[in-house]
Amino acid sequence: MTEDAPQGADHPMSMLQAAPIPRGIQFPVFVTAATCAFAGVWMSVPLASVLLTERGASPAMVGLYAAAVWISALLAAPLSPWLAGRVGGALRLHQGAVVLSMLALAGLGSNPPIALWFVLGSVLGIASCLTWTSSDAIAGAMAPAGREGQFLGIYQTFVSAAIGGGPAALWLFGVRNEAFYGSALLMGLGLMLTFALHEPPGAVPRRMRLSIFRLKPVAMMMIAPLGAAMLCGALEGSAGAVFPVQGLALGLAAAAAASIVVATGFGNVLAQYPVGMVADRFGTHRALLACAVVVAIGSLLWPMLVPGWGMWPVLAVWGGAAGSIYTLGMVRAVQRFAGPARALGMAGLNTAYLLGGAVGAPLGGLLLESTPGWGLPLALAVVALGGGMALSVSALRRGA
Repeated sequence: MTEDAPQGADHPMSMLQAAPIPRGIQFPVFVTAATCAFAGVWMSVPLASVLLTERGASPAMVGLYAAAVWISALLAAPLSPWLAGRVGGALRLHQGAVVLSMLALAGLGSNPPIALWFVLGSVLGIASCLTWTSSDAIAGAMAPAGREGQFLGIYQTFVSAAIGGGPAALWLFGVRNEAFYGSALLMGLGLMLTFALHEPPGAVPRRMRLSIFRLKPVAMMMIAPLGAAMLCGALEGSAGAVFPVQGLALGLAAAAAASIVVATGFGNVLAQYPVGMVADRFGTHRALLACAVVVAIGSLLWPMLVPGWGMWPVLAVWGGAAGSIYTLGMVRAVQRFAGPARALGMAGLNTAYLLGGAVGAPLGGLLLESTPGWGLPLALAVVALGGGMALSVSALRRGA
């Protein structure tokens, strides 16, 4: 189905490549580079919303801008293996995508007309998605056999911290258009680190020859990983968009309701490595089921504890379990796919997560509006338990 990409030194980008650093520190250097890239992108997300609002844009207009970013990212995700093959590997794609993101951020920093915000936002969505998909492929290729959970847990710990902590950099740069240059600077720091890396074997194919007969077994093996990614996207999309609204309905003050996302994000950061170790030790299928059970219990428990202090640790544990489901999907994909075919798996994971988030947020809001009270918590508990059991059984099957 695929052929490995030759790592020729005559590629144009290789002119920028520094002497590769020792193999033993390739992974931590790449994790640092990816952390800078994710922090830069996610710092720009709340910045854009605030600046558009200050310019007089309506909430609907702000929502349309966010939709343009997410839709362009969703469309770009499935193309990442082909693009990586065209440019000479996942590392090349990562570097090119970071450069494109920096250019889009610089354009936003110039305070363009509203129409150009949508153009630049779409470019940023494409570039940031390619940064993400290439990062996952590189991290998966670097993870040694038998320790996939630990290595990918470390990677996801720093990625989660960058996503949650990136907006905090606005305290340093200020909420102004020039802060987009700060986002670009963070990404540029990570880009410089990647020039000391080399393409890990099997991260992505140079050429892909596909047929329906060759894709069928790949699709069967992707059932569990794709399902995990979509379930995680739906849960996190619902939590990020709807949990604060649910908190307000339960009597929380505005600041406390907004902090719900901080609590779930904090738990997400802390849980990645321990859950990865559990997957290595006891199997991905058991870890998936355990996370689903924790999500279901937490979905029902935290509304009962509002507004007491006990809701915060429950929300943190909920966020850790929900976020770890995606990591477990990555682990399963890395275990099931060897060599360059893994690129298809990673692209599929990213696409499934984006689809889950796109579906989970609006459905969560609809449930909260149509069935106030226990409608949303019960629905999340049922989805988590049902999805977790199905994924656990699927992960046990030989082909999943």
